[in-house]
Amino acid sequence: WAVTRLRAGAVPPGRPVERRPVGSSAERRASSAMVFLGLRYPTPASRRVATDHGTKRGFNYPPEHVGASRHSPPPPSSSRKEPASDARSPFRLSVPYVADSTFTQVGGGAEDFAAAKRAVSTWKHFQLGWSEVAPGTGASSGDPVCVCACVLGVWIRNPLKVVYREETKDKFALAHGCLEGHMLAGEEAFVVEKKSDGTVWFGVNTFSKPAHPLAALSYPAVRLLQWRFARDATKAVHREVRDARTGKKSTS
Repeated sequence: WAVTRLRAGAVPPGRPVERRPVGSSAERRASSAMVFLGLRYPTPASRRVATDHGTKRGFNYPPEHVGASRHSPPPPSSSRKEPASDARSPFRLSVPYVADSTFTQVGGGAEDFAAAKRAVSTWKHFQLGWSEVAPGTGASSGDPVCVCACVLGVWIRNPLKVVYREETKDKFALAHGCLEGHMLAGEEAFVVEKKSDGTVWFGVNTFSKPAHPLAALSYPAVRLLQWRFARDATKAVHREVRDARTGKKSTS
């Protein structure tokens, strides 16, 4: 699972070994080039390797952008079910990220709001078969998260960290940011909101850009996967709300 670095040649006997300081530019370049791929289903140990690597090295996007997903567009009004436009939003960044915002109505009333919030806080929106987060993963600010995705038979382990978890009477937001070792750089926020008319909406707000040559080379496919995730995550939350309403135990 881990990437092995090979040294071009051995040091001749008697020659002092050159020691590079930790955190040198060469070390940082090697760190940013490391991603976590494998053909086998990720084990708990292999997930920890990814999150430990990312946690040690930190976010792979600028500190001033950490938490910027708070300013993503809000849900549309109850009379519109199409994704919200960011035309009126102050969400703007000075680097070439791609920003996405998708909201869908998933229910109505206090019970549906509680069910949707519970689904997001336990990462049920990631249990999609081709994408997952390990059960029991924390959802508090600072908690590490390993998102695993199977693409064309290859399992990718992407390390992230919860940036914020915010809750009011009618709104719940959980966001995580990409750490070193992630294929992308940026942030993703999951929002559950109960509007004044009682309708409950689930949204996925992201800003991202490639952080590794593999992601840059396959960027059209990456964008397709992002769209697929938003669609499937919305379906998963809607299913959790429906099952809670009808008293069925979720099987996801």
